Amino acid sequence: MSRHWIRSSFLALASVMILSIALPATPVRADPLTPFKGPAGVVTVDDVRPHYSAPENKNNSYYSEWWSVVFFLEGGYGAYVRFLITNMGLKDGAATVNAEFRLDDGEKLSERTDLTKDQWSAGGSDVLDMKLGDNSLSGPIDGLVLKVKNDSFEAEYKLTNIAPPWKPGNGKAQYGASAGKYFQIQIPAPVAAVTGTVRIPGEKEPRIVKGVAIAEHQIMSVGMHEQAKRWMRYRAISASTTFIAADIETPDVFGNAHIQYAVLFKDGKKVFDTTAFKATMGDELVDTSKPEYHVPRLIRLDWTGEAGTVKAAIKANKLTGREDYLESSNAVERFVVSKFAKPILYDFNGPFAAEVTEGGKTSKFGGDGRYFFTVVNP
Repeated sequence: MSRHWIRSSFLALASVMILSIALPATPVRADPLTPFKGPAGVVTVDDVRPHYSAPENKNNSYYSEWWSVVFFLEGGYGAYVRFLITNMGLKDGAATVNAEFRLDDGEKLSERTDLTKDQWSAGGSDVLDMKLGDNSLSGPIDGLVLKVKNDSFEAEYKLTNIAPPWKPGNGKAQYGASAGKYFQIQIPAPVAAVTGTVRIPGEKEPRIVKGVAIAEHQIMSVGMHEQAKRWMRYRAISASTTFIAADIETPDVFGNAHIQYAVLFKDGKKVFDTTAFKATMGDELVDTSKPEYHVPRLIRLDWTGEAGTVKAAIKANKLTGREDYLESSNAVERFVVSKFAKPILYDFNGPFAAEVTEGGKTSKFGGDGRYFFTVVNP
């Protein structure tokens, strides 16, 4: 299910020994790029409210914004929900709700609900209060309640943060000189405890579920072809150890400069975070059907920051999914995106390991997660 969490970036616009691949130097003549900057800021309700009415988005055909929650539930259950508001594909503030629930026997219930801009709203002052048709996301940032209703199931999930809301620096990466061209991300729940009830037509009793989840909010006011050339993402989510990292290689017009972030929480407390690291990538997988597409399967991240000297490694093991967006999208999305980009998403299972050294003492962390790598344009 978590593949859809990463695929939402497509829809919203429409990441041993290392064989080193040197990251390209930034040319002198390139459009300015301002990556995330400063220490991690406070995530506010205003951050995560819809930005559809902002001047840079109102009539912007590239504007897309989404709220995604990926659930890791006990007893063989799983779930995923995404709220999307977009102008892409000749739309104007249209909304989509994608909701999935995986039963304990492996069966998957999946529904997509399409709405017009008149069928969603976002109120509240000190709390979030979003409604998309019969679906809602509401409450304080660190205690969201998600409700889903469709023909296949009805669910209510209550999230209680284990780790506090987080965003990389100021949460905004600016493309070019205009403050209105950007990528934003906030993570209201890097990891949250979840309790929920799911009602399925024909069943007398609701299914009771529990586990953990990650909730994200992202905004794009630029097109996919402007936003990234290649995009690495990784997340390992558990109540004890949560590690999230991303590296966006921007297109040539921005000198292939990088937008980066990484954060690790241990038992709900932040161990480290950064918006700049040295990324070394190797052990490439060559796509046999499209050999111009290369995917690194071994990634090392290095930096020195407030927490000390950090070394982290991600290893992509089994390829669990490959999605050619142009093949899987609808005709309108394919028409729009194909003019500028030919994105393919690769999805792997894989572990991470990290070491933090400070004052002669080294602390070690590790876990299993999911690694996603998108080639937007080879």
